[in-house]
Amino acid sequence: MELFETIDKRFSNRKFLDKQISSDDLKRILQAGMQAPVGRGKYEDMHITVIQDKDFLNEISDLTDRSVFYNAPTLVIISAKDDGHGLNKENSACVAMNMLLAATALKLGSIYLNLVIGLIKENKNILNKLNLPEGFVPIVGIGLGYADGSHIVKHSIDVNYI
Repeated sequence: MELFETIDKRFSNRKFLDKQISSDDLKRILQAGMQAPVGRGKYEDMHITVIQDKDFLNEISDLTDRSVFYNAPTLVIISAKDDGHGLNKENSACVAMNMLLAATALKLGSIYLNLVIGLIKENKNILNKLNLPEGFVPIVGIGLGYADGSHIVKHSIDVNYI
């Protein structure tokens, strides 16, 4: 898929089929995330956790009364260590965006997630199960899977030219 076609087709999928993505597609998506720009070249301050275990996903989902990752069969958590320069959120967003575009190029559904991160941070049991390296904090979540195709929404942002 050509870059601008991929960007045009990317949307936040909010309904996934009950079918796991392939390990080859997952590897390609993770590699795309690893190619993202990271401020000050501090790739050692980034960490990726992949959750595909249905019981663990259900445990996370049960933290609230709504679907925090829309039943995506793969949940990717991007964590970072605070490097003292405040780049952990920006770096995590860059890694996430590369992964979201890679998923789209592979004809997979994806969604950028925030609520699930807050819930994980508040629940020490689940946070401990992530087994993050010392000093790392979850920053961004990504849901991945096969989109059912019913939640495609076109959108735009107003532009002001000066």
